[in-house]
Amino acid sequence: MPPASPSHEIERLQAEVAYYRDRVALLRARLYRRGEGTSARMVELQRNLESAQKRLRDARHPPAPL
Repeated sequence: MPPASPSHEIERLQAEVAYYRDRVALLRARLYRRGEGTSARMVELQRNLESAQKRLRDARHPPAPL
């Protein structure tokens, strides 16, 4: 499979960030309705969201060549 072009990779990463952001919001609402605090699943989703956001930032602003 050929490597993804930079614009396709950014689009894929944007979709991944949106997915995790939506999942966090849905779980947060569910936990709030139940009167519960943070769950292990919430921590995992937030970690995945932060990781996806970092990959997106890195893809948008690659390091300058030395």
